[in-house]
Amino acid sequence: MIGKLLLFITVAALAACAEPKYSVPTEAPAPGQKTAALRATWPQSQKQIWLEWETKPGNEEFGSFLLKIGRANLADQSALPEDIDGEVAVVLWMPSMGHGSSPVTVTKADVGTYRASRVFFSMPGDWEIRVQHISNGAVVEQTVFALRL
Repeated sequence: MIGKLLLFITVAALAACAEPKYSVPTEAPAPGQKTAALRATWPQSQKQIWLEWETKPGNEEFGSFLLKIGRANLADQSALPEDIDGEVAVVLWMPSMGHGSSPVTVTKADVGTYRASRVFFSMPGDWEIRVQHISNGAVVEQTVFALRL
C-alpha cells in the first residue's frame, strides 16, 4: 500500500512539471537592453497589443512594461494607440505549474497606453503574460504572450 502511494506521488510530481504545449516563448531582455515590442491581437475586436519592457524583473525585483492597444499604422506597422471601452488587466501565469504570480498593477499612461508594474515571476521557467480586456467585471477577450525565464 505504501509503495503504491509513493509511486503515485512520484508520478504526480513528475507530471506537474511537464513541458507546456504552446509556441516557443520569447526570452526576457537583459537589464538595460532595449527590445522591439512584441505584438499580439485580441481575437474578437482585432485590436492589436504591443508589449515593450521598461524594466526586466529580477530574482527579487519587480519589473514593468508598456502596453499599447490600438491598430497598426498602415505605412510602417507602428502602434497607433486607441482608447477602449472597459479596462485592461494583466495576469502572470505559469501553465506548467498551474499557478500565477503576485498581482500586476495596470495604470493608464496615455491614450490606449498602459503601464504594467509590480511584474514579478516567482521562479524560472515558462510563463504567460495574459492581457485581458475587461468590461462590466467580465473578461471580454484575452491574448497571451509566452515568456521563458
